[in-house]
Amino acid sequence: MIRASLRVFSLFTAFGVVTAFALAGAAAAQQDVNQRMEALERKNAELEQKLDALAEENEGLTLSEFVPAVGAGQNGLGPAASKIYGLDQGLALGGYGEFLYERHNGTGADELDALRAVIYFGYRFDQNWVFNSEIEFEHGGEEVGVEFAYLDYLWRQSMNFRGGMVLIPMGFLNEQHEPPTYLAATRPETEQRILPTTWSENGAGVFGDSGPFTYRAYVVNGFDALGFTAEGLRDGRQEGSEALAEDLAFVGRADLTSVPGLLAGGSIYWGDAGQEQAGLGGTNTTIGELHGEWRSGGLWLRVLGAMASVDDVAELNAANGFVGAQSVGEQMVGYYGEAGYDVLALFAPESQQSLSPYARYEAVDTQDEVPTGFASDPANDFDVLTVGLNWRPLPNIAFKGEYEDFDQADDGWNVNVGFSF
Repeated sequence: MIRASLRVFSLFTAFGVVTAFALAGAAAAQQDVNQRMEALERKNAELEQKLDALAEENEGLTLSEFVPAVGAGQNGLGPAASKIYGLDQGLALGGYGEFLYERHNGTGADELDALRAVIYFGYRFDQNWVFNSEIEFEHGGEEVGVEFAYLDYLWRQSMNFRGGMVLIPMGFLNEQHEPPTYLAATRPETEQRILPTTWSENGAGVFGDSGPFTYRAYVVNGFDALGFTAEGLRDGRQEGSEALAEDLAFVGRADLTSVPGLLAGGSIYWGDAGQEQAGLGGTNTTIGELHGEWRSGGLWLRVLGAMASVDDVAELNAANGFVGAQSVGEQMVGYYGEAGYDVLALFAPESQQSLSPYARYEAVDTQDEVPTGFASDPANDFDVLTVGLNWRPLPNIAFKGEYEDFDQADDGWNVNVGFSF
């Protein structure tokens, strides 16, 4: 009996010990789980804090970091194209676009064209090195090209260096062709036929401010003379595409800019265009132009005159098979005067809007002189009077409508919607 009782007591004791160990193990396991849960909760809280901080940082990172506001034009470029120069370091994006409706009074077909969509892409490496470029889509994407792509070394205000595919610094519109920077719906004929806007070539040179003047001077590949026609020099541009460079050219420009509201200066281009092609002489091509602009209050005035001369035109005509009135001009001349007035400057001088009636008179002759044995086509000696209205609801958006009266071609209406950013 006693032995049985001892056995039962032993069993209960063993069971108690086992139970105690089991309970102790379970308590330890629960404590470990609780500690792990607390550690996970701490990590989750830390992660939430980091995510909140990252979210706050990203809220401040907007597209405006890469698309800064449009300011003033710099270094020979338009306002939107100059944005990269306003950064200390990093990427800048900009651009412009325009749509053009042309209605002809004669037999020509009316057209509505997605004329241009342009992206500026620039990167500033540091205070000295800058890359800048313009990528253009024309006619709804039918033509795609690079208008300029260059690298600057900004040394000092009086002298900086530029190399790559550069805009030729002649006239008003070749460098500054963003639609809000000029009055009319269409570009002047002088700045298409004699100064073949938009005109860029591969080359290198210098630019800067020296006292009251700004200047730019480059050595570039020359024209390809086989592209010259009776209508002008435009098709002689090589535009950086596998450009023939047997003949180089020099172009330089200087402007007086120290008087507020006044821009006055000129430019010259000189170089052979034959590119050592069979049947051509040197075909030396010289272009000179003078220009002036005055802006005060609501008044905006521009004048420009240009002249070009081409040597060895008889050989060039023979190489192209031109006869009679098809001859390239040995001398070409063109000039225009343009005036506009912002009437809102009188009635609402604090407004961002402008409403400017304008008028432009222009005369062009791309066959002012031709070689002996050739003739001039009267259609290439013409003048045109343009009158229109330019409304800018914001400084970087422009709506333009105009009527053109040609003496040697169909008259017509043009409507242009343009913007830059």
